Amino acid sequence: MIQWVLQQVLARAEARIGVRLDYARQIARTDLGLMLRYGKIFGFLDPNRKVPAAAYHVARLRGAISADCGTCVEAEINLAKAAGLSPEVIGAALRADHAGLGEDLAAVARLADAVVRDRVDAPEDRERVRRAFGEAGLIELSYAMTGAALLPGVKRAMGYATVCSLDTLRKLA
Repeated sequence: MIQWVLQQVLARAEARIGVRLDYARQIARTDLGLMLRYGKIFGFLDPNRKVPAAAYHVARLRGAISADCGTCVEAEINLAKAAGLSPEVIGAALRADHAGLGEDLAAVARLADAVVRDRVDAPEDRERVRRAFGEAGLIELSYAMTGAALLPGVKRAMGYATVCSLDTLRKLA
C-alpha cells in the first residue's frame, strides 16, 4: 500500500515538472526511509516565499545548469514556465545573458554561477542580491541555487543523470 501511494505521489510530481523521476522511483522501491530523507530535500527547495518568481527560477536554472543534468534543467525550465516567467527571461538565464536579465536577476545568475559552478565567492553580487531582495531573499536564493545543483548529483551517483544539451533546452524555453 505504501509503495502504491509513493508511486502516485511521484506520478503527480512528474506531471508537475514534466520529466520522469526514474531515480526517485528506484529510491522508493529500495527503501522507504531513504525515500523519506529524499523527500526532505524538497522541503528545503520549495516553496518560493521570499523573492519574486523570476529571481527564484533564475537561481534554480543556473544551479541546475552548473550540475550539467539535462533532465534537471528541463524540469527547471518547465517550473519556470509554470511560474509565469517569459521565454525571454528563461532564455537569458539559460545563456547567462546578463544584459537580457536586468541588473537584479543578473546578480542572482552571477552569484549562482560563482557559488555553485565555480565554487568561489562573489561579494559584489551577493550585496546586490541582498539589497534587491533582503537577507531572507538572499537565504532563499542560496537554497534555490544550491538545491537545484544537489539533485543532479544524486541522480549522477545513481546512474540516472543525462548530459545537458543547452541548445536543445533553449528550444524548450
